[in-house]
Amino acid sequence: MFLRLPLKSCIMPALFLPALLLCSGCDEKRGVKIGENPPAVSGKDLQGRSVDLAHLKGKVVVIYFWTNSCCGDTLKELEPVYLRNKNKGLEILAINVMDSRKDVASIASNNRLTFTMLPDEHATLFEQYKVRGFPTIFILDKHGVVREKILGAIHSSKLEKLMQRQFEIHKQAEDAYQKARPH
Repeated sequence: MFLRLPLKSCIMPALFLPALLLCSGCDEKRGVKIGENPPAVSGKDLQGRSVDLAHLKGKVVVIYFWTNSCCGDTLKELEPVYLRNKNKGLEILAINVMDSRKDVASIASNNRLTFTMLPDEHATLFEQYKVRGFPTIFILDKHGVVREKILGAIHSSKLEKLMQRQFEIHKQAEDAYQKARPH
C-alpha cells in the first residue's frame, strides 16, 4: 500500500534537504580563501617522487583540482603555459580526484604532460580544500599565499595572465626593496 501525501508535503522536504546540505557546516570555515595560506599538500607524484607544497615557496604555484570526467581534455592546454613559465618559477600541481593512479598516468602520458600530476585517490586534499566542483584552481604567490581562486573552467590565456600578475607583483616588490636599501 502506498502512502499518499499531499503534493505540498512532498515538495517542501525535496526543497529543504538540498538547502540543508548546502548550508551544513555554515559555521565551519567554508574552504580556502584568498589571502590565506592553503592547507598542506603532500604526496607522491606519478613517478613516485615526494611532492610537498611547503618546498615550493619562492615559486608561483597553480593548484589545479580536476577529474577526467570533466577536465581531462583541458589539462593539455596547461602544458604550453607551464613550458613558457617554468623557468620564471612556475609550478603546476594538477591534483586528480576520483580517477585511478593508472588512469591519471595514462592521461599524462597521452598528452605529454610534464607538470606535476598528483593523484588524490582517497580525496584527502579534495576535502581539506573543500573543493565542490571541477576544475577548482588556486594561484599561490611566491610566499605560498592564495591570491586567486577560480571555480570552474577558465581559458588558458586568462589563467596565464593571472599567473603573470603574480610574477609582476613579486618583481615590483623586489625592485622597490632594492631601491629602498642603502648602498
